[in-house]
Amino acid sequence: MREPSSPGSRAPTAPREPVTRSRRRATPRLGDRLPRPPAGTLVRARLHQRLDDAVARPVTLVAAPPGAGKTMLLAAWLSARARAGSGAAAWVALDGEAAALPALWARLVEGLGPATLRGAAPATPERVAERLLHVAETRPGRGPLVLVLDDLQDAGGPALSAVVAGLLRRPSRLRLVLSSRHDPDLPLHRLRVAGELAELRGADLAFTAPEAAQLLAGHDVQLAEDDLGQLVARTEGWAAGLRLAALSLAGHPDPGALVADFAGDDRAVVAYLIEEVLSRQPAPVRELLLRTAVVDRVSGPLADALTGEPGGQEMLEALVRANAFVVPVDRHGRWFRYHALFAGLLRSQLACRGKEAVAEQHRRAAVWLAADDRAADAVRHAALGGDWDLAEGVLAEHWIRLRLDGAAATLDQVVAMISADALERRPHVALVAAARSMDEGDGERAAALMRTAAGQRERLSGRRRALLTRDLSLLRLERARRRGDAEAGLRERAVAAAITRDDAHRDRVARAIAHLDLGRLQAAAGDPTAEGELRRAAELAQQAGTAGVEDAARAERAWLCACDGRLRQAALAADALLDRGGDSCEPALAVAHLARALVAAEAGNTLLARAELDRAGRAASAGGAHPDRLTELGLLLVHSRLLAPGDGDGAAAALAALEALLDGWVPPRAALMHARAAHARLLTRTGAAGETLRSEVSAAERDRDLSERPPLAVALAGAELAAGDPSGALERATAVADGLHVADRDAVAARAVAAAAAEVRHERRAAAALAEPDGLRLGLAEAAPAIDPVFAHLLRFGTSHRSLIGEVQELAASGTAAAAAADVEPLREELSERELAVLRYLPTMLTAGEIAAELFVTVNTVKSHLKSIYRKLDARGRRDAVRRARELGLVAPGRLNDGR
Repeated sequence: MREPSSPGSRAPTAPREPVTRSRRRATPRLGDRLPRPPAGTLVRARLHQRLDDAVARPVTLVAAPPGAGKTMLLAAWLSARARAGSGAAAWVALDGEAAALPALWARLVEGLGPATLRGAAPATPERVAERLLHVAETRPGRGPLVLVLDDLQDAGGPALSAVVAGLLRRPSRLRLVLSSRHDPDLPLHRLRVAGELAELRGADLAFTAPEAAQLLAGHDVQLAEDDLGQLVARTEGWAAGLRLAALSLAGHPDPGALVADFAGDDRAVVAYLIEEVLSRQPAPVRELLLRTAVVDRVSGPLADALTGEPGGQEMLEALVRANAFVVPVDRHGRWFRYHALFAGLLRSQLACRGKEAVAEQHRRAAVWLAADDRAADAVRHAALGGDWDLAEGVLAEHWIRLRLDGAAATLDQVVAMISADALERRPHVALVAAARSMDEGDGERAAALMRTAAGQRERLSGRRRALLTRDLSLLRLERARRRGDAEAGLRERAVAAAITRDDAHRDRVARAIAHLDLGRLQAAAGDPTAEGELRRAAELAQQAGTAGVEDAARAERAWLCACDGRLRQAALAADALLDRGGDSCEPALAVAHLARALVAAEAGNTLLARAELDRAGRAASAGGAHPDRLTELGLLLVHSRLLAPGDGDGAAAALAALEALLDGWVPPRAALMHARAAHARLLTRTGAAGETLRSEVSAAERDRDLSERPPLAVALAGAELAAGDPSGALERATAVADGLHVADRDAVAARAVAAAAAEVRHERRAAAALAEPDGLRLGLAEAAPAIDPVFAHLLRFGTSHRSLIGEVQELAASGTAAAAAADVEPLREELSERELAVLRYLPTMLTAGEIAAELFVTVNTVKSHLKSIYRKLDARGRRDAVRRARELGLVAPGRLNDGR
């Protein structure tokens, strides 16, 4: 049966002129019988261009399922070529009778015209081919003759194959365009290798969203963008499906609702697909299609398991060749899927056999998929088939990996299908429900479900019991880490440590997770063994091929280094993790962005720090995740470091957020120290009275272990300085500085406070301690304005760090940089390290000669670097280069001090 004119869009041929006594109809000639597309036919310019390019080759094959719009496309294309005078063409419509040579010749005569093919019918296919080649070579004009053979599948047979083979034996001006539902019996592979074949397949003919909108507009239907996208996705751009939808949508009061409900069980779709596809298949093939419709993808062996009969691979491959809405999904041709609407039809047909018939197919699929180690699909089909023994068995072995691999939707679907009573008897399903509750931020429900699972442990034995014990311990560790409760988490240390030592489980993923969560808790508590735990977690995760756990472990190490003041190590670790593929949206990597933000803040690169802080916030909440308390604290800590010195309102808001987070929660010891340091800095920023600051110092003094740790001690020294106690600030800051390496972040900040306090007391002995360790600026800037006289003294009497001091002054004066403009054009070519070094001096008042002296290079070298800098920044001079560098965050913000 040919494609109908409405959904399949078969173009009608030109109407015949009536024969009258007064005028005889002229004999049809070449091109007179081209089909005329209906008025309003959509012109698909991209496909017309594809066909124009294709006919440069001897053969063009347009092979697509019924209703794909092959005939309509070719008719519209030939009509456009005729209007443009692009060469001769002929159209031959084939049918089942044309399988015989006499009937085939009759169709050729009808298509090319009796004036073109004169004489008796040839006796052999070879002679037919010779006659056609003669027409192509002797016709007037210089261009090729395009011969379209439409509905080739209806006339398939030895006669047609022999004719086409004869046409391809030698080069000629004939261009064959073959339109068929399935691949013809021709040596297509040889034509492909020889470069003599162009192909348009179903995917090429699929309507794009703009084309679908035009098609719908022809039926006076307009859809919202989301509804249009949904309709195109549901139909996969299938022309017949879109036209059937358009007929249903025309005049409908709520087209959006109809689109949401449009599927393979729509009556119009059912009628079309049954008639044009399903009813044409032999009984065994129909049975295979129905029984395999329960799975999203099917292979030959899986089809055999679902039907109970062999031969599935051969049937599926035959359906692909026939373009029967079966699509291979891998290049090896082992796995297949059905067109979305066709799959919907098959499922609705299978459902007519009853619920038990459908459930049986799900159970069969689950057994095969579990044996093939396809856990996500296996557990879903087991649940759909009501086989909860199999579902729980798969979950017990694989739920951790499924959760890590992004199968949350499958886990949620399984949990939603089990009844409350059944959940009480299925401890591993309860554990999965607990884990998903934690992911959704419902800690109380998670705890209740974990108690339910623990209550069933005694009735288990062997490996199943060991797995439940292990997984309960892992979830308790995770819950403690999410709550920031190191004491509760470390109570699980003994069980978790047993997991990490016990190779009998042969599950490196669980062991990696145990090391990861223990390392997180130990880091928050200030345990020096934390870094070793995180290293081990990364190693095990790498061995297990679990990138998410490995990335999380490396991210935690980067954050640990940043919090400890090891900024160079933190930067290297964070950069190695995040620069592999751009911004990550995984919540586990939020701490890596935090680490990079903190490093950038300490270096005074507030533009980058703010961008990284924003990425950290987005990553922590990606996919609807709920950040744990320690991550929330990290976000607040970095945010507090980026507040401008004069931003009292911002400091007050950050202080309120920090106090709200700490309400009812005592963080682990190291995290508490950083929280109290931030609290002291924020109180100082709000301009609180001296008594308030002194009370904060007194509270810290009650816990000497915390108050003497560098980050908190420096913050308290700054508070004392702001409260008018320079002697106390100097004593505290000097004690910190003397105990740390000069390149340490806390040492730099301590020396800055000490220098500022000494200046207040008219002493300068601490000023000489100011150096340039790793380009750290924030610790110096935070001591402003008290440290400004120290800078003025050093500049007046000479220093080798004028660039650093200038940048610190600008950073203190301007606070944080405004967000970069959205239209700032990025660098097309990165600056070298030496060029960046020269660039840092451009906002200062130093001449080229003075910059050369600072860098211990020649003036000519500096001038060469300047020329390259101006070119890469697309700048006209020094001022323009500084402006552009500030937009890009390459130098600290502020006023340009040099007018040159």
